[in-house]
Formats: sequence, C-alpha cells, structure tokens
Amino acid sequence: FVLQMGSSYLLAHGIGTPLQRDAVTTVEVPADGEYNLLVRTKNWTKHWSDGPTPGIFQVLVDGVADAATFGTDKVDWYWQRGGKIALKKGKHTLALHDLTGFDGRCDAVVLTTSDEMPGDSLDEYRALRARLLGPETPVDKGEFDFVVVGGGISGICAALAAARLGCKVALVQDRYVLGGNNSSEVRVGLGGQINVDPYPSLGYLLNEIGPDRIGNARGAHHYQDDKKLKVVLAEKNITLFLGYTVTEVEKMGDTIRSVVAVEATEQNRIKLSGKLFSDCTGDAYLAAMAGAECRMGREARAEFGESLAPVEADGFTMGVSIEWYCEDWNTPCTFPDSLDWGLRLDEYTVEPVHRANWYWEVGMRDDQVADAEKIRDYGMYVAYSNWSYLKNRSSVRDRYANSYLGWVAHVAGKRESRRLLGEFVLREQDLMNFTIYPDGTASTSWYIDQHYPDPENSKLFPGREYLSCGHLTPLSFYPIPYRCFYSKDVDNLFMAGRNISVSHVALGTVRVMRTTAMMGEVVGMAASICSKHGALPHDVYDTRFEELRELMQRGAGRTDVPYLQVYTLIDTTAARSEEC
Repeated sequence: FVLQMGSSYLLAHGIGTPLQRDAVTTVEVPADGEYNLLVRTKNWTKHWSDGPTPGIFQVLVDGVADAATFGTDKVDWYWQRGGKIALKKGKHTLALHDLTGFDGRCDAVVLTTSDEMPGDSLDEYRALRARLLGPETPVDKGEFDFVVVGGGISGICAALAAARLGCKVALVQDRYVLGGNNSSEVRVGLGGQINVDPYPSLGYLLNEIGPDRIGNARGAHHYQDDKKLKVVLAEKNITLFLGYTVTEVEKMGDTIRSVVAVEATEQNRIKLSGKLFSDCTGDAYLAAMAGAECRMGREARAEFGESLAPVEADGFTMGVSIEWYCEDWNTPCTFPDSLDWGLRLDEYTVEPVHRANWYWEVGMRDDQVADAEKIRDYGMYVAYSNWSYLKNRSSVRDRYANSYLGWVAHVAGKRESRRLLGEFVLREQDLMNFTIYPDGTASTSWYIDQHYPDPENSKLFPGREYLSCGHLTPLSFYPIPYRCFYSKDVDNLFMAGRNISVSHVALGTVRVMRTTAMMGEVVGMAASICSKHGALPHDVYDTRFEELRELMQRGAGRTDVPYLQVYTLIDTTAARSEEC
C-alpha cells in the first residue's frame, strides 16, 4: 500500500500468536537531550469495532519499553505520541515488541526534541520523509528495450517472451516473491486452459513456470515460487528488481521515458529508462501515473448494449479473497476469543470450514485502489472472527479442538480494479456473438464469471458481506483482440493481465491466470517486434500483425519439459466448496 499511505511498513502477522522476536534496529542520536517518541501507526479494526483493538505493540529504546501501547487510536494512519526519553549522544537500539500477533503495524518512528506533532495527511507525510531522509537522487540502472512493471503471471510471461526474442528486459515486482495471485503469499490456483486454438503453441511458457499442484489456500510448496524465480533468473536478457514499487513516471509527450521505483526494505530509489513499457500490475498503477485513461466499476447497460450490465453505471467490482486454512494437530490447541473486537457471529452465521476459498470475497462495494488496505484488513478480520468463534463458542468446537490456524494471507487476491482503455474494448456481444476480429490472439477459456455478494450473507451483514456467488454465462473459447493489449493514450505502453481493455462484463472471462499468462506471452512477442523495427504497439496492429502471427504460431515456451498444466482447467458450475 505504498502508493496509498506513503511507505512500506512492518506488520506483526502472527495469526493470533504474539511474535517471539522483536523487530530491532540501531539509531544514531546526534546530541544529548530529551527526545519525544512519535510512532506512525493505525487502529486497523476500528472500521468495524469500537472494542479494544488487537493490533497493538510497544516500542523499546535500549531494552526499556515506553509506557504507551501503540496502534490504539485512529482508523487511518496517524502519528501517535509516546513518552519523553533522555538519550545520550551515540548509538541506541530501537525495538518493536508485538503484543498479540493480530497485525499491529508500524510505518515510522521519530525521536525528536521538538514538541510539534507532524501532520497525518499523505502530502504532509511525504514532505516529512523528503525533509528527514533527504532528496535522494535515484540510481540510474540504464536503458532497457522493454520495462515490465508487475511480476505476476502475466508480467513474468511478458518478460520471458521478450527476452527470449532478443529484448533487454527489466522486470519490476513490488513484492520479494514472483507470481502475484499464484504465489505463496496469496495462494490462488491457476484457472483456465492453455495451448488452444487458434494459436495452440501459446501457453507452453506458462507450463515452464506454473505449479503442478491443485487448489486455493494450500501449503506454500503448492505454489512453487522457486520454480518461477529459477526460470526468470535463467534468462540472461532479464534484469529482475524484486521489492520495488514504481512511484514516479517521466514522460515526453505521449511516451513514457523512465520510471522511478523505491525498494521496500532499504528504501533505495532507482531509475529505469525504456523504449517500451508494459503495465502488468493488475491495478494499472503505471498507466494511471502516466495519464492513460482507465476506468473502474460497471458500465451502464446503454454504453455498450450489454445485457449483463446494470442499468446505471456504478463503482461495483468483483472483490478480494483473503485465503486461509487450518491444520489438524494431534493435540488440543487454542485461539484467542475475539468477542470484544471481532465480527459478531452465532451458530447460524459462522462458517464451519477448515479453509477459505474463492467465495470468501470482500470489498465489492469499496474502491479497490483507494481502499485497498481496508479491504485486505476486512478479509483478515473475517477470517480471525470466524475461526475464533469456531474454536471457542460454536456447538461444534470439539470438532476443531486439535485444529490450528496455520496460515492467513496478508496479501490480497484481487479480481478487479482499474482497466486501461485500449484501441478496442472487448464487450459482452463480441464474446456471445462470437465475433472474431482479424487481430485475435490468445483465447479465453473461462465462462463469463461474474461475482456478486451472497444474498443471505448480505442480509446478515449489510454492506459488510464476505461471501460471494459466482454467476456463469457459458462461452466458447474466444481469441482476444491484440488491440486490447496497448493504451490508446500512451504510445509505448502495453498491458497484460486483468487490467486490459475490456468491459466489466468481459473481464469475467479474461481474468483467470492461464489466460493472462498467454496475454503476457503475446505482449512480449509484440514488444520484440517493436524493438526490432523501432516501432510502437499500434504499429504492430497496423502493419506488422503477420509477423506477430508467425511468433504466436511458434510460441515462446519450451516443449522439452514435462507438461504439468492439467488441473483446474475450466469452471462450469461455480460450486462453492472449501476443496475447490
């Protein structure tokens, strides 16, 4: 949430067990004096509960805890005042001590002799960081043929395809793990099908990096992060930047020239210049910063004449899933009772399951960009509340006596947010009438899968529902037009993933990861054509599509490795089961 709240931050994600080790650093105090302790934090449960928050921690200076308990007050990021501390000039240790394991969070600690409190607004905070940390000049990492922002499945495939076709590629990922929704941080299984007509060679690239395991919300090994990383690192034409969030864009006219990115841990800033860029962020962050036109929410039925669209346009989106699962032990174990701060549940409303799945879905009525942290937090809030009730108060608690909450995602699995506008917007009629355009590329294989709040859950928790239903409209395999893969506003900007140029309705079929992988593969191929000829994305459609067609017929993936993508191919039922 760097772009929403100004920085990376530390999260005490102990899943109900206080962290055993403190977060510790060393600070240099410039002079003897009495220093005020200020901490930037938030009360994350205050959105939904007036009870005492569990997200709390202490600050220790030289091993001595300040009297304040931090994270107790405002629902938005704010500066909380601690006590006054007498310090000598020189080095001192500073530690954060978690008290509960329930996601207390700390962004920054300031020791100051001033009695003035910093402002809480984002602009004030950014100005304070610039003043205290200095106007660091980004380290110039050079110029690339192709800069891919976003290291999910589509971004990996875009980078690999372009690199194998001779481009010098930068791949920028804001996490330290590749894979996006299919990483061990989110744990969503791959959906859809690859290697289908009209270009059956598309998808072998995904087979190289995709895991051979089934399902959502499984153990970390199911998602095979190392497999993805190994394939990327083996490409000599790819320079990988893990943990970097793009925060600035430099343009010349309608062309992106460079981006600036900041690293989460050391806060290093780098500059990456490029001839071509691809927004594979899902949330279209790069495009928005570059001034490309985007949209979010549902179009009115009249705009495109889509029968599945609402009468009036609105901001409704498909939601976020926070996956979780429990493990069965051979001995009884406990979990804190969240009655004073959690969601109020009872025998009728509790979900007696051992894991979440796709239908645990939150944030459909919120802004998926501006409210991203709140949405993620509500997913965790629901998971903790449901598990606490099962363990401590439900009539079936004996059944869960030996069950341990082994994992709760702290990174959200998003389905929808901003979508860029390209030279073509794919619509419901194109799909249902099977209108095949001459620039068709990778095929969809999923039905038109739209998610809505579960009606019963909405009655019980109006405006705060957390369960969804999938509404499937049958659809044949459909080749996505190439014109959906580049911005109509920014001349050298591609996109691949769930942020391509489609209507809200059409997003229901293109968004699954095997399909987005093939999008990325096509975009990487198109980037190689642009690089070879000094062309722009539109030029490929206009004059060089036959060249792209030849590359799609060959594919960019290896066929001499085991073929493992034979599971969770197409959902035709929208069945709700924890075993999906």
